[in-house]
Amino acid sequence: MLAQNQPAKMWNPKLLLVVSLCISALSVSTAASGGKPLVTAITKDASTSLYTAPLKAGSPLLLDLSGSAITLTTCTSKTGTTATLSANATNGQNPLFPVSFSASVSCAQQTGLPAGAVGTAGLGPSTQSLTAQVARTQGVANELALCLPSDGKSTSGDSVGAAIFGGGPFIFPGRGDFTQNLAGTAPLVGFNGAPGYFVTASAIAIEQGKIGNSGPFVVELSSTAPYTALRSDVYAPFVKAFDIAAAGPNFPWISRVASVAPFERCYDSTKLPQSLLGYAVPQIDLVLSGGNFSITGGNSMAQVNSNTACLGFVQSKATGGQVAAAILSGFQLENRLLVLDNGKHQLGFTTFLNAVGLSCSNFNFTLGA
Repeated sequence: MLAQNQPAKMWNPKLLLVVSLCISALSVSTAASGGKPLVTAITKDASTSLYTAPLKAGSPLLLDLSGSAITLTTCTSKTGTTATLSANATNGQNPLFPVSFSASVSCAQQTGLPAGAVGTAGLGPSTQSLTAQVARTQGVANELALCLPSDGKSTSGDSVGAAIFGGGPFIFPGRGDFTQNLAGTAPLVGFNGAPGYFVTASAIAIEQGKIGNSGPFVVELSSTAPYTALRSDVYAPFVKAFDIAAAGPNFPWISRVASVAPFERCYDSTKLPQSLLGYAVPQIDLVLSGGNFSITGGNSMAQVNSNTACLGFVQSKATGGQVAAAILSGFQLENRLLVLDNGKHQLGFTTFLNAVGLSCSNFNFTLGA
């Protein structure tokens, strides 16, 4: 606990993680201290719309939900080695103390990384992912609670999300543990041997009306694509259903304008009413076995300029049943807590956090006692 007149210590993720490497001999491993989960900050790169965490000597690693391993751009060996990574032990409410741990990595040149990134942290359901390696080294659950930030600014001036490796809780100040406040769940399924996370939607609905022949659809989760991509046989009826709903009597304020690449459907945002749910536009639902994954204006409409917002879905270039019907991507996943439990093979998800007056930036990175 802080003394009455002692100022709160705010965590600078980069500085603290650098310090943690310098004092690695003094760092206490979570396995030895009762198996505490680890927490790290997440930032969204403005140029690439990719998400990173400062895990390697304070330098960022790209976070890849489809990645099966940890890959660095520079290693001591080209075939594979170990590296020291760092995060902070957590009680689910605050970071507590720095932890350094050894992880198995591979080495390869990588293109398209955000500026300053020194590699990729694969988060997928494999034995060599960052999630699995934290579970082994720290003696915690093989589970990831992921809260991706948006481009919006938090009260501290930064847009910072959080990831907790090793199981809940995931606590927002004054609001409790949101791993116990899920809007729905769905079994994680395999798909053609691919390394990522997949769920099955029985239908896709717009304003509660199912699109086309509707389902079942295999949906992949992705943190490396900026917007949800729909296979062509899904995209066409999806856009048609959205057009019909947008032209209906419930949305008289929707006025379509010229398309702005990469989007096909764009609207005059100056005429769109706003609420905590975002712009008032037709609601999109992925109908899952344990509850609908609902996408409202805050996660469906991408603001492309001061007067224009576009439906943030694109048509996938891939075709055929060997690819997922939908790749549910960054923009549609932001400001929503995802709980990926590899032990139970289950996805859990909250509602869009802005709808309840929160965002992923509300996680408290003040150091706890």
